[in-house]
Amino acid sequence: MLKKIIGIKNVGRFHNSAAPGNPQLAKHTFIAGANGYGKTTLCAVLRSLQTGEPTHILGRKTLGTAEAPTIELLLDGGQARFDGAAWSATKPEIAIFDGVFVAENVHSGEVVDIEHKRNLYRVIVGDAGVKLAAQDADLAAESRAKTGEISTAGKAVQPHVPAGMKLDAFITLPETADIAAQIDAQARSVDALRQAGALRARPALSEFAIPTLPADFTDLLARTIDDIAQDAEQRLSAHLAAHGMTASGGNWIADGLGHADDTCPFCGQDIRGLPLIAAFRAVFSERYEALAGEIATMKAGVARDMGDAALARLGTVAEQNKGGIEFWQKYCAIEAPALALSAEAVGAIRALAAAAIGLLDRKAAVPLDRITPDEDFTAARAAYDRAAAAIEAANTAIRAANVVIADKKAAADAGDLKAAEAELARLTAIQTRHRADVSDLCAAYTKLSGEKDAIEARKEAVRKQLDAHTKTVVKPYERRINDYLAAFNAGFTITETKHAYPGGVATSSYQLVINDTAVDLGDSKTPGDRPSFKNTLSAGDRTTLALAFFLAHLERDPAAAAKLVIFDDPFNSQDAFRRRQTVHEIMKVAGKCAQVIVLSHDTTFLKQVWDKAPAAERVALTIADHRAQGSKIMPVDLEHACRGRTATDIDDLQTYLTSGAGGLLDIIRKMRVVLETYCRTTYPGSFLADDWLGDMVRKIREGGEVHPAQALYDELDQINGYTSQYHHGENMADATPDQIDPSELTGFTRRTLRIVNALQA
Repeated sequence: MLKKIIGIKNVGRFHNSAAPGNPQLAKHTFIAGANGYGKTTLCAVLRSLQTGEPTHILGRKTLGTAEAPTIELLLDGGQARFDGAAWSATKPEIAIFDGVFVAENVHSGEVVDIEHKRNLYRVIVGDAGVKLAAQDADLAAESRAKTGEISTAGKAVQPHVPAGMKLDAFITLPETADIAAQIDAQARSVDALRQAGALRARPALSEFAIPTLPADFTDLLARTIDDIAQDAEQRLSAHLAAHGMTASGGNWIADGLGHADDTCPFCGQDIRGLPLIAAFRAVFSERYEALAGEIATMKAGVARDMGDAALARLGTVAEQNKGGIEFWQKYCAIEAPALALSAEAVGAIRALAAAAIGLLDRKAAVPLDRITPDEDFTAARAAYDRAAAAIEAANTAIRAANVVIADKKAAADAGDLKAAEAELARLTAIQTRHRADVSDLCAAYTKLSGEKDAIEARKEAVRKQLDAHTKTVVKPYERRINDYLAAFNAGFTITETKHAYPGGVATSSYQLVINDTAVDLGDSKTPGDRPSFKNTLSAGDRTTLALAFFLAHLERDPAAAAKLVIFDDPFNSQDAFRRRQTVHEIMKVAGKCAQVIVLSHDTTFLKQVWDKAPAAERVALTIADHRAQGSKIMPVDLEHACRGRTATDIDDLQTYLTSGAGGLLDIIRKMRVVLETYCRTTYPGSFLADDWLGDMVRKIREGGEVHPAQALYDELDQINGYTSQYHHGENMADATPDQIDPSELTGFTRRTLRIVNALQA
């Protein structure tokens, strides 16, 4: 039990919380305070006392002061001091319902994210489950850390692992005594198969294509023009003999005829009807021209088929075969000399081609003459025939060699080079794996892997216990939450409460049920046009759900009887019925725990709880603003603070705002009473007990910028001006019957409720 707040210094608004009349706290302690005066800071102090975590305080150090935060509290077990760095003692038996509980366990703003679900899981499963969940989380973190160590050890081994082999397979390779001998033998096998692969890819030898003369070569040389008339041939022969033109006169005459028309192209005389001209034209007919063309064509063909280009192609084949022979002789029994192209053969082909072209040149000069092969041609032909026979013998040897080569390729296809290479790589990997330096690296990796397996086994055992425990509490917890929601008259329930382990951490999730329709919680990425937590629950509903979670958790806590339970503004944006139910639930908690502290900006709400508490076990305090001295914790008389205000005034204003029910003049009167009570309670040092609203507005105006309530001046002034016109001064009995505009009254009612933080969401 917290017996006394001796002093809070340099934390938030508390320069020094101590004030005259600083009382002892009681089993039922009620603390009133306006928003921003220090209620949240007080919760942070108590949360730090619970956890021993100093950041809750250090993050709230009073700005503008160099002095360290210090706190002194009196507990039933003695004093607990915070010296600016740490507590002298802690009190774990504290449960706090405030914005931090909501933000950590239920939702943040309008969103339920993964961290809320993880924290909510711990709320649901209770202390026993939390311990198991903590073990699970610790083991999961330990496993992740060990995975990092394993990754580092694996990276050290990886450079020694052959390509294509998995790390674990490398580490488990068995040690072999004669590994070096096995590697040597396998290397020789692989070398042979690698060469066999080259055999499969290597082409066979090529045969020589033997250039030959055209088959009708001799016939062409012997051809004459056989369709000339006998007398024309005699006349032509006599004419050529008479003019000494026997050698090539025929060609000269044939060319000249192309220029002869009716006159001689040489002398110009008329040649029509001359018998000699008729003879010329008979001899030099189209047959003559065709023969000349055949001679030219054959000459070109001989030059092409037996000339330098053809002989060069033969030389290329010979060179290719030479390289092929050198390669294949390593693997096949073939004789190189029998496969080669002799230099004499090339010369013989060239000589025959030259002799043949010479004879064709002679024939072209005298197409009408029969040309007989001379001795040079005959000798060249004989040499060629011998060369052709030698080439054909070489081709026969090449065909035989290609049969041997094909057999060798077929034999090479029977081997499996990839398999042999893989086996060599495996043997080499075994040798590397069991080298002393690599063996040490593998041993370290294996050790870490074993340690991780042990962690995983422990985590699996803990998770089984956690799953079993969760199954026993989740559904009862869900039912109890729905009981509370029904008690608060909420228009929704929860369903499908379950757990999972995303990211390896135990997490809870649930669905909302609204109008018999299940709605997923969603998260920050859920589109706005999809129903989810953020767009289906009002602020009041979200507060009610959070309070239901807290109460259900506290109800299941076996250590609840020893706990100090703090409620910070548990009633916020709620209707009257939920407020009364909240009072009821707080008193139920108070009956089962060691101490309950309720903080609120709404003194009427505190008064309702105060009225339910035993007079001998209650105390009321207020957090009051003392300007430059900051906030002070002082005794307060709730009866006096709520004087002139019934417990239902705000309820009536909220009812009018939502439904329009109530007397209009009565609503105006209650607006003034609510504001007057709020100002007296919130600023006790600034207003007297008998100050009316008009007095308060005047004092704020006269106080200027330094008045604590200066921020409310404009709103209070306008509301005072509106309400005062209906009751002549401050005498509420003098209200006039003037017509009241309901729309205008609704606007001022809303502004009044907003000032006192009672506007229903």
